[in-house]
Amino acid sequence: MQSDEQKRKRASGIYDEGREAVVNYIVALETKVEILDERVKKLEARLHQDSHNSNLPPSSDGLKHFSKSSRQKSKRLPGGQKGRDGSTLKRTSKPDIIIVHPVDECSHCGCSLEKIKSTHHHTRQVMDIPVMNMTVTEHQAESKSCPHCKETTQAAFPDGVTKAVQYGVNLKAIGVYLMQYQLLSSKRTVEAINDLFKCTVGEGSLFNWTTELSERSEASYNAIKEHVRASPVIHTDETGIACGTQPHWLHVVCTADATFYAAHPKRGSVAMSDIGILPFFKGTAVHDMWASYFTYDCKHCICNAHIIRELTFAFEEYKQRWAQKLKELLLKIHDTVERCRRKGKKALDRRTLRRYEEWYDTLVSKGLRKNPRLRGSPHKRGRVKQSKVRNLLDRLHDHRGSVLAFLYDFGVPFTNNLAERDLRMTKVKLKISGCFRSVTGAEIYCRIRSYLSTARKNSVAAFDAIVNAFQGQPFILKPNYAE
Repeated sequence: MQSDEQKRKRASGIYDEGREAVVNYIVALETKVEILDERVKKLEARLHQDSHNSNLPPSSDGLKHFSKSSRQKSKRLPGGQKGRDGSTLKRTSKPDIIIVHPVDECSHCGCSLEKIKSTHHHTRQVMDIPVMNMTVTEHQAESKSCPHCKETTQAAFPDGVTKAVQYGVNLKAIGVYLMQYQLLSSKRTVEAINDLFKCTVGEGSLFNWTTELSERSEASYNAIKEHVRASPVIHTDETGIACGTQPHWLHVVCTADATFYAAHPKRGSVAMSDIGILPFFKGTAVHDMWASYFTYDCKHCICNAHIIRELTFAFEEYKQRWAQKLKELLLKIHDTVERCRRKGKKALDRRTLRRYEEWYDTLVSKGLRKNPRLRGSPHKRGRVKQSKVRNLLDRLHDHRGSVLAFLYDFGVPFTNNLAERDLRMTKVKLKISGCFRSVTGAEIYCRIRSYLSTARKNSVAAFDAIVNAFQGQPFILKPNYAE
């Protein structure tokens, strides 16, 4: 860094060179200040990004636990609402065990009451789980010699009983349930089984059980894929995972009653084509603005939760009022659509549609005028990098039909939250385990998680679904004929 004396000498030298040199020096300084000022704004904007005004996850907020929420304040009071159905613990009319506590003597005079008949019983019920111990069932197949032909005949063992010593279906289901659904690590799953049932199992056994469930749920996995492919509306998203030391992507395609996961080393259209759903899909795909989705010949709906966060960022960091007004407009349209849906309507009238469209176009036009496209230097090749706000405006302008898809079709949701919720447990899995040890492990996880998530969406308990699969009767989703 130059000293003040050096700066004075340099300025004096430029002054002595004449008026033109001074002007050129000032212009150069102003240009440099503009460049640095723009850089400072970009860095400050990046520092101010969190989960409420960008696509960053809440886990990246750090110590900012109380980020602003985009959710509108409700008029309802906190807690249970008046008239709701409660979930109070209820008595049962058929208790499993009845313990009678007799009265031996009068509490007032001490007279013996042992032979006096009771006039009434006051009852209290305690609901608990009995002590869980592993039971061993020995199957003995008889062998008998025929007195007529002298040949020996042995009885058949039940289906599934194939080894001299083996674990039963319920224990295997508990192990897989804890590790694959509740996302315990294999070590903690072993500890839980030992603590609860006094049974020592190895981590290798857990891996064998998950592999077996993956194989037994293959038919269900394929049925889920066909169901999702034929659905009128799907939600799709992806998140980064690690398989060993290699980066991979976990893709999800889901509906309200089905979830399909697939792991792939790529994120874009190569992976989506290999998965084999979007190339054949003809309905409406709800997603973020990832460009690869737009390469497929189907209808598109852009997640407005992403749009609202970016509009919040444009208003808070760059003070652009059109962004706040457009955010309010989208939320207003959403409220209107929800009210109409509750009343049983299928669509808005043409006049209301036109009014919302014109309002939307006006606000986007204001934003485009306020954020003109940056022009490049004729001496530099390639496209000029635009600001975040300008890029957002270009998407809002070019994909208006996809942003407002929920307005035109009441069957299309406002956000892509369904896909993001289905991906959330994968991030929990990665926080616990760090990574998948292999690609095979990731594929097993995708198949089992698809099976269990779909079962839960169809009111089948995850544990019951696991037991049924081990017994050779996995839950199979019925085909979707909506197309």
